[in-house]
Amino acid sequence: MHRKSLLAARTGGALSAVVLGSLLVAVPQAAAADVTCSADVYKRTFYKNTSFSGSPVRTDCDSAISQSWSGSPVSGVPSDNFGVRWSVTRDFGSGGPFSFTASATDGVRVYLDGARKIDLWKGTGDTARSKSVNLTVPSGRHTLRVDHVNWSGAAKVAYTYTPRTSAAYDRTKPFAPTGVRTAYNTTTRRTTVSWTANKEMDLANYSLYRRPVGSGTWTKVATTTARSFTDPLVNPDDRTPYYYEVRAKDKAGNTSSGSTDTVVRPLPVVTELTGTYDKATGKVSLKWPLNTEPHFDHYTVLSNDKVDGYWVWVPLGTTKGNTWTTGPVVADGEWGHYRVLVTNDGGTTTYNPNRLDATATNEVWLEIPDGIGPYYAPDLTLGSCTGGIRATASDSTPAPIRDFTGFEIERREVGTSTWSVVLHQGYDPRLDPATASVCDPLPAEGRTHEYRARTYDAAGNYSPYSEIR
Repeated sequence: MHRKSLLAARTGGALSAVVLGSLLVAVPQAAAADVTCSADVYKRTFYKNTSFSGSPVRTDCDSAISQSWSGSPVSGVPSDNFGVRWSVTRDFGSGGPFSFTASATDGVRVYLDGARKIDLWKGTGDTARSKSVNLTVPSGRHTLRVDHVNWSGAAKVAYTYTPRTSAAYDRTKPFAPTGVRTAYNTTTRRTTVSWTANKEMDLANYSLYRRPVGSGTWTKVATTTARSFTDPLVNPDDRTPYYYEVRAKDKAGNTSSGSTDTVVRPLPVVTELTGTYDKATGKVSLKWPLNTEPHFDHYTVLSNDKVDGYWVWVPLGTTKGNTWTTGPVVADGEWGHYRVLVTNDGGTTTYNPNRLDATATNEVWLEIPDGIGPYYAPDLTLGSCTGGIRATASDSTPAPIRDFTGFEIERREVGTSTWSVVLHQGYDPRLDPATASVCDPLPAEGRTHEYRARTYDAAGNYSPYSEIR
């Protein structure tokens, strides 16, 4: 006997028959290309028979089951004796009581996880009939399937599943929200809390709660249908770390337990900063109250300095203590500006604007004394005056840029080491050059006086001495 070859094509599980020798063998039948639908959207398949056998003629997506066909529903499907199947797998959250309602001409069956819940499987012509059942859907993911067949006439089918939201039936608490995230804004000092949408189909709203770390008392911050909220806690002096949690409420009034607590640690701040300048060492010493918050990590000390022609905040270093001594600072009669930042154990640091801020508690403006004397020595001339020697000090520096406020002239007797001040006075700013003079009595018979001069500024700094005359 001649034996025929076996020819088969794999197609999604539907089978056809071929002959192998004298045997009739079932083999897979070609099927339409599979389709992936969005979450919670039905996959719909059309068959040109009422047994849902063979390859689907067409597969597509359908957001709702509510159809009325007076003839062929799609190309390739006859007007009579065809079947349509819808299926979807979705997350029902905590589950609970639901109503399943189906309406159709001819046959319709509804399945939950393969178990038949509605069975209307009878020819009705063009007259539709309906049925509703109340049931409890367990929590988690479940598959719904709706089969509809049209034997003749118009094809009408509709199906809905809705949660029963009356408190008389629904005593199932929603699941606690998940995916809670917090973001603390160091500029506005506000915390934004966001979370993932609940899977519940009967969700009414969310409530956001806050409590200080170390306290067991929760305070409701807000009730919202959104999935984020910015806490209006804006007291800039509040350095308390807080826990946040979110609770979900359904339309029956059931409230979930709280989400996993998420801690937010508003930044500790320096509440007072003081500074002193030590003229002997030329150093600046800073001091502030030591932060004791559990989420405190360290301080960063900065100085406002000129870099490449711009004034910027330059870090001097970090410390866990509450004092800082700078290196020697040039005394120049101007102001030094210092700032101390706080970093918490989450790595977030106090807001640090580029500008100076005279009202900031973590910033100090310190006047650095003028320790730089006039640069040039004055000229000194000697002449005679009635009964003595006229000593005159002068300086020809233009008035707008003079860095001294007066002259000092000293005298000593030749052969001694002690100088005496014979003049210490300001100059007439109207004169140019600036001058000051004194008529000093003549020395005793046989003795000689030497003179020298210098200028001084308002801070008591002196210029070099002139030549001795």
